[in-house]
Amino acid sequence: MKKKIITSITAALVTAVVASAQALTGSYFLDNSLMKNRLNPAFTPRANYFGIPAISNFGVGMYGNVGASTFLYPKNGQLYTFLNNNVSVEEFAAKLPKYPGLNVDVNTDILNFGFYTSPKSFWNFDLGVQLNAGVGIPKDFLMLLKQGMAQDPMKYSLDGFNMSADANIYAAIGHSHDLSDYVEGLKVGAKFKFFVSMASIDMDLGKSSLTFSQDKWTVDANATGTIAASFVRLSPSSEPGGAPSVNADMSKLAPAGYGFAFDLGAEYRLNIGSILDGLTVSLSALDLGGIFYNSKNVQNLVSEGNASFEGVNGIAMDTDFNGIVDEIKNDFLAIADFKEGPAANARVSTCPKIYAGVEMPFVNDMMSVGLLYSGKFYRRNPINELTLSYNLTPCKWFNLGLNWSFLNSWKTLGWIIEFTPKAGVDFFIGSDYTFFNVMPKIPIPIEKAWANARFGLNFMIGSKHAR
Repeated sequence: MKKKIITSITAALVTAVVASAQALTGSYFLDNSLMKNRLNPAFTPRANYFGIPAISNFGVGMYGNVGASTFLYPKNGQLYTFLNNNVSVEEFAAKLPKYPGLNVDVNTDILNFGFYTSPKSFWNFDLGVQLNAGVGIPKDFLMLLKQGMAQDPMKYSLDGFNMSADANIYAAIGHSHDLSDYVEGLKVGAKFKFFVSMASIDMDLGKSSLTFSQDKWTVDANATGTIAASFVRLSPSSEPGGAPSVNADMSKLAPAGYGFAFDLGAEYRLNIGSILDGLTVSLSALDLGGIFYNSKNVQNLVSEGNASFEGVNGIAMDTDFNGIVDEIKNDFLAIADFKEGPAANARVSTCPKIYAGVEMPFVNDMMSVGLLYSGKFYRRNPINELTLSYNLTPCKWFNLGLNWSFLNSWKTLGWIIEFTPKAGVDFFIGSDYTFFNVMPKIPIPIEKAWANARFGLNFMIGSKHAR
């Protein structure tokens, strides 16, 4: 079972390397960046464009507060897992945050294009797919795996143990308009998004707890869950006291729900004949909305009460967890047996995001520095951060951005390179969170699983209104 645990952790961390929002944060202050409109609908690109299907804007990312060094320990020339007796309970506990968590998102455009209808009016359309998932694992649960029953009795809280996942197809239409005729330097933008949800799963153990003694262990369950999908159901075990199972029937795959959201944005560039001319401030709020599910596609789950099991004993720091952890896992799933609650319609938030930036250009707008606040309100693990950017645009067809993110995230370097001709192929590649310290032979971040990557290929087709 130790191998299973480490394999699961390793798989999650490896996903971080290959696994973000719909645009790089580092593109926010690049004048000619094509996808910065995804971060603020008031922003406009250099010219008309259309994307190459599936690879015009592909991104993957993972954001967690644990890494390889949380679970793997080099000692005396060897590498030990946190379960090994060479790693003390205190050493492992010191590495754990109170609520270890992980968010993953993957998204790509199937179709996108944008065009100017006048020098001050820009329209764009997007069609894409997005997958989001998150998991929270309480510190007490990991300590259970490490120390078992360190005293008699021993109680572990399962508060914060949760899982969620969403799979959506979306279509969006947006418009940006320059209002300089009314307020010089002001641009505003808005975008409407329509979602088709294929699945949404949310499970939370709430205030559940697990208590060990020499002759029995007791679970106090207070769990809730929702499965909103046409092809996924949770089924009770056919055996008395058995654990429930999640079953998928792909022949029943169909939309489970529909929803909508709005993006709103504004940009103001100062031009009053002072030394601060060119200073730009901007603000946007994205994904303000929700997805709604009919009761026929919703399975509401509840689990309340408590029960005791006998025969689980001898759990201690030096215990071999092979088999015992399996037993605990299976018994716990049985005691936290979800029962189907009353059918009801459901609503799921579209995970809103907020961006607020200030930028100051210099050297005839060839360079700038910017400070950006971003808040991403994931369902259970919100992320708030500040990003300091240096941006270089030596010519209109080339952009380079370097940025440093800090505050709530792991402090890390980001970068973006983009070629933006007026007519031709636009290409960009970059990362907001670049890690440098990895495990030998396997690209797993040592400190925190905090990484993303994004690239895209699009055709710029010029415009009489192009910049």
